[in-house]
Amino acid sequence: MPAKSTARKQAVPAAARRQAPPPKAVKVGKRLEKTAREIKDADEFVEHVAGLANRYRREYSLQAGDAQAELRQSLRSFQKHASALAEWLQAASNGKSTAIERKAFDAIGTKLHGSPVLARPQSAPVLDWLTRAAQVAEDSSAKKKDADNTALHIAAEGLRATFEHHKLKIALSATGDAVRLLCAIAKDAGDAAVEPDIAKTALRDSNRRQPAA
Repeated sequence: MPAKSTARKQAVPAAARRQAPPPKAVKVGKRLEKTAREIKDADEFVEHVAGLANRYRREYSLQAGDAQAELRQSLRSFQKHASALAEWLQAASNGKSTAIERKAFDAIGTKLHGSPVLARPQSAPVLDWLTRAAQVAEDSSAKKKDADNTALHIAAEGLRATFEHHKLKIALSATGDAVRLLCAIAKDAGDAAVEPDIAKTALRDSNRRQPAA
């Protein structure tokens, strides 16, 4: 019985081979690109900046989740009401005898203790606590925007490395290129709270975290 002939393998034409898709271009906002090109008009530099903005966006979305947003909202709500109540108590305790807050306070004191005079000593520590607690709530809410901004610190370190790679000088001033660009990166990523002073601090801190040569 004759042996079966094996089919000769046909070479796959080069045109028929599946080509790998080209690398996907990193999108960059028009305003951010404009700021970047004002500093260095080079495609590679703009791509690096766009990459930093995308990384910022991912990190910022994680830290600005529902739980963190609710916490900041709760702190702001407490600060608002505590400050208002402290102002009311201040006016009621030390204001003019004809002030409406004073009359309302006396009415409350009469209902609680039978005399408005007895209510005033007890309101003093309450006023002190409300004043201090409102300030702490305000400070804690503000820290969530800058000191604990992981996305900002990551972007600052990346921007410092990018400037060094492209042989650009980092000037830590409100109008410096690095500060302006870091603010633009933050805004492009949806974080409008980053002002020049905050960006300047982040860039300065990023230099301190660099490993020693």
